[in-house]
Amino acid sequence: MSQPDFYQLQIRHAEQLDHPGQLVDALLQAVASAEIGVFVWELDTNRLIWNDAEFLLHDLEPGTALRASDWLAMLHPDDLGKVAEEVTAAITGVRPYDTVFRVRRRQGGWRYVHGAAWVERDARGKPLRMAGINQDISERYRFNLLVEEVQTDTASVVGLAYLQALAESLCRALPARCVMVAEVFPPARPTHARTLAISLDGQAAEPVATALAGTVFEHILPPTQRKPGSPDTTIASSPIPGLDVRYHHLTPLRGADGVLLGLLAVLDDKSPEDTVLLERMLALFSGRVGAEMDRLHHEAELARLNAELEARVAARTEYVKRTMRELEAFNFAVSHDLNAPLRAVQGFGQILREDYAERLDPTGQDYLERTLLAAERMGRLLDDLVSLSRISLRPLNVGKVDLDHLASEAIRELNEEAPRPALQTEITPHLIIHADAGLMRILIDALLRAIWRMAVPGVPLRIELFERQQAGRREIVLLGLGLEVDTAALTQWFSPADNGQSGIDPPAKGAGLAMAQRVMHRHHGGIAVESRADRGVAFIFWLPPASEMMALVDADGH
Repeated sequence: MSQPDFYQLQIRHAEQLDHPGQLVDALLQAVASAEIGVFVWELDTNRLIWNDAEFLLHDLEPGTALRASDWLAMLHPDDLGKVAEEVTAAITGVRPYDTVFRVRRRQGGWRYVHGAAWVERDARGKPLRMAGINQDISERYRFNLLVEEVQTDTASVVGLAYLQALAESLCRALPARCVMVAEVFPPARPTHARTLAISLDGQAAEPVATALAGTVFEHILPPTQRKPGSPDTTIASSPIPGLDVRYHHLTPLRGADGVLLGLLAVLDDKSPEDTVLLERMLALFSGRVGAEMDRLHHEAELARLNAELEARVAARTEYVKRTMRELEAFNFAVSHDLNAPLRAVQGFGQILREDYAERLDPTGQDYLERTLLAAERMGRLLDDLVSLSRISLRPLNVGKVDLDHLASEAIRELNEEAPRPALQTEITPHLIIHADAGLMRILIDALLRAIWRMAVPGVPLRIELFERQQAGRREIVLLGLGLEVDTAALTQWFSPADNGQSGIDPPAKGAGLAMAQRVMHRHHGGIAVESRADRGVAFIFWLPPASEMMALVDADGH
């Protein structure tokens, strides 16, 4: 089917219908109050019938004689082809008639019209008439265009950049002299406002701060916080230099919790062309602006907390560094300053023993032996304390460690130093952990030496090393059987020294087990000891998972 020849149309007023049916009459009455234009196109006679509202859509008095050429001249040239295409598609049954076109306004400019129609057909499907409506959607169309324009201007930015882009875009779109986004403070009971974004005549302007009281900004506050005689339409002292404010519109901005965060404001020296459109635009974008301000407040609070945490971490790091320096100084003092007089005591005591023992009576010789033993014990204690402190100073080198190999080697060396003829061992093969191999060697040696010292002479010594799952974690158990254990002193075994009056069992004297505990702490793990009813002691230690430990060790390094 070829496109219709609109020039052959005979446009008539609805009252000129020869026999208006009840359906058409009811339709005309229903849409009259809605200012919706109604048209009926009789395809056989080529007559186009309009109601009153249709004439008014074209800025014509109802019933005005109108030639088809005059009507076509009112349509926007770019829309003629589109309208003809949509009419053809509806008549041929391709798709319903539904389109938007522009009609020239008498005072200039264009009116946007949305048209929709239905095609009536006979029993054979032949189109008889096309009836439809046309509605002025200029305000809605303009609003959508402005929204799309502002969204395009602000699509690629967030945060403060979004707020500034929005203010400038709204300034141009409305148009308005000034658009601003301001936050109010203090949060609990606002008294002032400061701009986060401000546009004057479509350009960025200098930020301003102002009191809420005595200005139109006061209108966003509850009535109980307003001063008597608050300004209504003007600002006595304008916050914007050079702008004599005669019109304002304020939209409160609230966070997700409903708390007032600020305001989105339009200030102008004259009333806007379309107040309704302006208010709709501000209402539409106020939600996004409030959410953006809420996010900025949360980010600022997070930044404050992070800065506070970093400051605390820095202070803690400095404290740790200072402590490490003091520990290094202590190590030096123990290794050099304290050992020097101790060596002198041991040296002169040895001379007394070798060269002057016969001149001492038994009591003097006993005192000399006690002095030498105490000096030897003090020497071991100093060595242990130095070793204990060095565990905290050395960096961790985490890798795979074969515990069964370390244990077997340590047992062999101990058995060479203090043989246990009836020694029995049961060590789980391929017992692999992720840790520092050097520190694990210190741990295993310290625990085995403690077991060795508790071994009962003449009783077979049995040592077992295995793993188990306990409380959702992997635990390594080093078990010694055939021991003499003071269960009452178990909780004090990991103390680094003994004053000789506590009655603690021999394995806890010195720093051996304290070093074992320090090793586990360096690995962010733990260690415990349990007594067994069968004359045994179990040392249990555990480590965090490999990935977690690497992260913790890395954090320690920083």
